[in-house]
Amino acid sequence: MSARQGFHARVRSLLRDQLLDAATEITCDRGWDAVTMSRVAARVGVSRQSVYNEVGSKDALAEAMVTRETDRFLAGVTERLALHSGDLPAGLSAAVEYTLREAADNPLIKAIVSAAHGAADDLLPLVAVRPEPVLERAVAAIAAQVRAVHPDLSITGPDGADAIESLVEVFVRLTLSHLVQPSAPIEYAVEQVRWIVNAVLAGRRG
Repeated sequence: MSARQGFHARVRSLLRDQLLDAATEITCDRGWDAVTMSRVAARVGVSRQSVYNEVGSKDALAEAMVTRETDRFLAGVTERLALHSGDLPAGLSAAVEYTLREAADNPLIKAIVSAAHGAADDLLPLVAVRPEPVLERAVAAIAAQVRAVHPDLSITGPDGADAIESLVEVFVRLTLSHLVQPSAPIEYAVEQVRWIVNAVLAGRRG
């Protein structure tokens, strides 16, 4: 990549972050229904067409916001797995505790989760229904980190196939469930994850 191409790439990346920041701020202040391309453009100081050119549709803007926030959480999750490289139950327990405590103070997550409690918001399906922005992304990243910090780990499923991804998917789905519709203290979610992982490891084959 030439210096000129690198400069333009950095400018576009900066613009994209500013657009996502603006959309996030509006969502947190007034809800996703209040987000329009015109409002986002005005907050950043660019034309509405520039917003469309950079992020596409409003649906694409929503997915980009949720994906970026997911990646931020995943950075913390993978860090905690690395800190407990000799103990998978402890690593996943620390990861779920980190996720739920951070989410409790995260304005965007609060705005999204409010839809689960009666507020009108089209962002919730990106977290709780559609697999691509959160579930698939999280399973792929966490499974890769589990393999990296536990290179000798072998978990075999009932069909004889490798089941690390299956275990990670259970972990992610459980964490999302506690995040979207908390029914017990965070400590309960942490112990629930620890119990499940210990049970899987105790009964694994291979």
